[in-house]
Amino acid sequence: MNNYYQSWNHWISQIMKQMQDQQQTIDRLTQQVEHLQTQQHPKTVIEKIEYHFDQLKIETLEGTLQIGLTPNGTDGNILEDLYTPDAQTPETHPYLHELMKDGVPQYIDSYVSEHGFHLSDKHREHMITDINNQLPERFTIHQDQHPDLDPSAIVQKLHQEVRHSVAQYFTSKEGENFE
Repeated sequence: MNNYYQSWNHWISQIMKQMQDQQQTIDRLTQQVEHLQTQQHPKTVIEKIEYHFDQLKIETLEGTLQIGLTPNGTDGNILEDLYTPDAQTPETHPYLHELMKDGVPQYIDSYVSEHGFHLSDKHREHMITDINNQLPERFTIHQDQHPDLDPSAIVQKLHQEVRHSVAQYFTSKEGENFE
């Protein structure tokens, strides 16, 4: 019977030793966690990211063509103004309607014929639609910036912008096919 108690005693002491080892491990890990929580971690600061878009291979490009109706020397924030969803379309001034109906197509056709470009009908219509969609907002922007200007003077500014933008668009795309 003495042997029976010794084996139980031995087994209990082994279990006690294992429990002590586990408790020590728990204590050590708790201290490590507390130490890590109190440490100040260095913050990652990203100062400058350079994108090299010229190294990208673009197979499909979709979206809206913006041919630059921003006049030279104006603030770049105007681009945000073009896309404000709450912007209400102003009443179309008769001269603005004339610009949209006759002036824009004429400026495109004139530039294309003067420079010997071949422009597909689809590309031409896309350009006309894109410019005409931007004109009411541009009209509003000019009205807000220059409330003293007569609407016909604003329309004249828009004529200049459209001529300039069409020329700038084709100049930047020189040598490309406009099919």
